[in-house]
Amino acid sequence: MSRPNALIYSLSRVFEGTNPEFTISVAGIHSSAHCLALSGIVKKMITGFAGDNYPKPSPNSLYKDLMRGKPFELELWSLLTLVQRLMAGAMKLPSFVSNSLVGSDLITDKLGKTAFLYHKPTEGNPFGEAASPHLVTESRGTREKDMVVLLPLCPEITLVHGVVADEDGNIVLSQPGGEAAWGALAATKGVIATVEKIVPRGTVPPELVHIPSTKVLGIAPARFGAHPQSLRVQGFPEIPAFEGVESYLDDYEFQMEANKAAGIPAKAEKWYKENVMLSGGHEDYLDLIGEVRLRRLKMTPPEHSLSSPENPKTVNDSEQMIILAARAIIEKVKTKGYKTILAGIGAAHIAAWTAAKLLEKEGIHIKIVAELGFYGMKPFAGDVFLFSQLHTRHCSMLSDIVSILGTIVPDDCLGVIGAAEVDWFGNINSVLDGKGNFLVGSGGANDIVSAADTIVVAKANRFRFVRKVKHITSPGERVVEAVCQFGRFQRSSFSDHPFELTSWLAPASDEEMEPEEAVLRYTLWLPPDEDLSIPQEPEINSDELTALRELDPERIYTEQFMVYTRLP
Repeated sequence: MSRPNALIYSLSRVFEGTNPEFTISVAGIHSSAHCLALSGIVKKMITGFAGDNYPKPSPNSLYKDLMRGKPFELELWSLLTLVQRLMAGAMKLPSFVSNSLVGSDLITDKLGKTAFLYHKPTEGNPFGEAASPHLVTESRGTREKDMVVLLPLCPEITLVHGVVADEDGNIVLSQPGGEAAWGALAATKGVIATVEKIVPRGTVPPELVHIPSTKVLGIAPARFGAHPQSLRVQGFPEIPAFEGVESYLDDYEFQMEANKAAGIPAKAEKWYKENVMLSGGHEDYLDLIGEVRLRRLKMTPPEHSLSSPENPKTVNDSEQMIILAARAIIEKVKTKGYKTILAGIGAAHIAAWTAAKLLEKEGIHIKIVAELGFYGMKPFAGDVFLFSQLHTRHCSMLSDIVSILGTIVPDDCLGVIGAAEVDWFGNINSVLDGKGNFLVGSGGANDIVSAADTIVVAKANRFRFVRKVKHITSPGERVVEAVCQFGRFQRSSFSDHPFELTSWLAPASDEEMEPEEAVLRYTLWLPPDEDLSIPQEPEINSDELTALRELDPERIYTEQFMVYTRLP
């Protein structure tokens, strides 16, 4: 999670104008990483996400032509498969078998190149069976018959930012781990690293080392080297090696400035010159940010709380959608016995947090997990960013992408995610809009839907709730519910049945609306049968609204007119 942003800036500075035609792999491109596109040094990008992730996940116009090869070629993966390829590279394996990608359009441009479909092995058939007979019509593969085999990904050089390193180059990474050390261990030439502090040989406890010195080519101290991302040091103050090294939080103000500038060519050039092309390098950058602002990032803000209950008559459409989603989560936890809830970024994670708060009042303690390594998270009220380091304070475990998406999600987990488009068979699109413009990519969504029953939370409109998605980013087999501002649509997993409206509550913005009218106005789905009565959802109550508004005091996800024209 602590990106090597000082090194990314340095890479851009050193090679700008030299046309190095780099191929770069990174789990997600956002905020400071936009400078890679602005620098012109990248020929091809291997990633799982490109866009903005704060304050809300959304596309950035810098990448609208990505599917057309501008500003660079794109090789798009899901979050877990990208790391699984690095794992194969680190272990010198010929390939890695994955649960993800099968049945999605993410696999089609990779078949026969970096991904291969095979029939799942069957007892009594020692040589397996080729997948080709049915792939004439099923070019994405089917979960029932096929498995995907991924080729390794082996970068030559890996850039990392660590907490500390000793003089030999043994590096401690910040937690949660995100991709963890797999990219570093897969590097064929080695690692170039920055750290907050270099300490004497032998002073780093061996159990805290993530990258051994034998993989490290070079290392440099860079205070706030992850800025504007965060770095976590909690738990280490009693160890001398960490003396003077403090945690710092995400610089949301800087990230929003970078995101906004990147999408406007005139502003992008100015932002790039002022923040990246600095003659004094990283020290000039820190001077630009200023010591007052940097000190503020080390401070813990007060947690938000409401002094009195909220009036449920003031609920708006966005809040009603999130609360209906929280009810759906609560119902499924109680009836299905899920062990964990995977909170996907957006309105989905706010719904998951709200559900967990309400369940806790009933004495049910469900574990909320997030894809970058948060397990058992209890959100810090008032900070709505899913991956804020403030949420680590009450986690019961800090791990990484492989642990969460690879082992926790397939084990009795309920996924809760957003969607740019969802069709009536549950297929989800977060890659392409109707004009062929790039949205944001899969992130971990494909990995979640491939392994867990999933609820989609999305504000309904006719561009989002569609008959057929333009790109199957995540196949719909395990998408069992779609929740919007006026109700809940359900379908059984692994069925051929489309969604049906199974419960209803008139949108707060139009209390006179009827179910059939809402479905026809806000979706392209089949309206409910006039002869069947749709169960009425109870009115939103004060406890639900108070729990939600405590989490989002700035109304980032709960503003009335959030219409989600692109992403939830």
